Amino acid sequence: MNFQLAVGLTAIMTSAVCQAQPPTLNLYTFDSAPYQMAGTEKGGTDQISGETVDTVVCAANRAGWSTRIRITPQNRAIHSLERNMIDGYFAIDPSTELDNIAQRSDPVALEKWYFFTRGDKSFTDDLRIGVVDGSNEEAWLEAKGFTIFLSVSSPSQLLALLKRGRIDTALMDERVMNRLRYKNDSEGTQLNAHFVRYAPLYLYLSEAFVSDHPDFLGTFNRTLNSCMAGQLALSDEEERRITVLSSRLLEEMNSVLDVRQIIDAGPRQESFTDVMTIDSQWQALSPFATPDLAAIILALPGSAALQAWQRSHQGLVTEVMLVNDMGTLAAMSQLTSDYWQGDEPKFQRVIDSHVADAGADQRLYISPIRYDTSAARFQVTASAPVSPGNGKSTSGVIVIGLSIEEALSDAERH
Repeated sequence: MNFQLAVGLTAIMTSAVCQAQPPTLNLYTFDSAPYQMAGTEKGGTDQISGETVDTVVCAANRAGWSTRIRITPQNRAIHSLERNMIDGYFAIDPSTELDNIAQRSDPVALEKWYFFTRGDKSFTDDLRIGVVDGSNEEAWLEAKGFTIFLSVSSPSQLLALLKRGRIDTALMDERVMNRLRYKNDSEGTQLNAHFVRYAPLYLYLSEAFVSDHPDFLGTFNRTLNSCMAGQLALSDEEERRITVLSSRLLEEMNSVLDVRQIIDAGPRQESFTDVMTIDSQWQALSPFATPDLAAIILALPGSAALQAWQRSHQGLVTEVMLVNDMGTLAAMSQLTSDYWQGDEPKFQRVIDSHVADAGADQRLYISPIRYDTSAARFQVTASAPVSPGNGKSTSGVIVIGLSIEEALSDAERH
């Protein structure tokens, strides 16, 4: 073979291989098991793993990027982000400082923060609070005006100080504490947990990266919910509390609204083909514009009644919709992302006529936690069947969206 031809072919093949390799997203994070953890693979290669790492890697890969992730202190990460020395930093609480120097993604993790006290000690404002230095929890406490008694370098130190009575309470993610106790607390120290908040944590991307790759963040955000699937489950106790709250809300709604009449007064399509056509058009327009049928539904008296009922539970109830037995919307408190709900668990789990004789709790479906982009919050939905009055089948489904943080706080108060 001609030498120059061989060299040319090699160059072309090398170029093609290089072009096939996805670009690399250079990220910093911090050590916080089980979300982000530093480890070593066989052969001595450093490896960063954990649930939030998996989420970020998954969403980046679906956006066409590979990742290189390193553990570093927060001050160094923010310094590097500000000077565009890295592409991004996760998983952190929002802050004015970071919002001024970088662009925030949708949440990449959801933590459950608790004040932990020893024994049956209740939480009061005068307790000596311990927290990890440089952590999201420390920044939140400072922003809320709490007095921090002691900042330490690791969560394990917090647990040790709490056990010895050097601090009265520690603010920490529930799963971080559970992991510590499983590994280090052989005595099984009794701790009392006081729910504080669900803390959504984010990826911040540098201004230079966003400027150079303007399409990345939108694609990354669209894949996050599916990449987080399975990581946002309610605990058994949380599901029990949400179920009790949802049953109370549904009973109240049925006492003040004629739900069955609202469903009967809503639009209904003659064929499934019509439903699919409308749904495709609806999804293409929403949420940037209101489809014609959506405007008609929102103008119905039934939708106005749902809106008024939602306002009476401001902050707790994030949306309400009534779905007929075809799975299409009959009334809604606000614009939804799709018209046909018939392919979703919140409809399918409660519509089947064979469960018509089941108890109320058995016919109530509580969804997993999911981030609602339009509402910019994490929520669950509670759905229940609407009986036509003869007890033999269901004429539709009530769906109530609940802010998960408000829901658990409300359930705790009751």
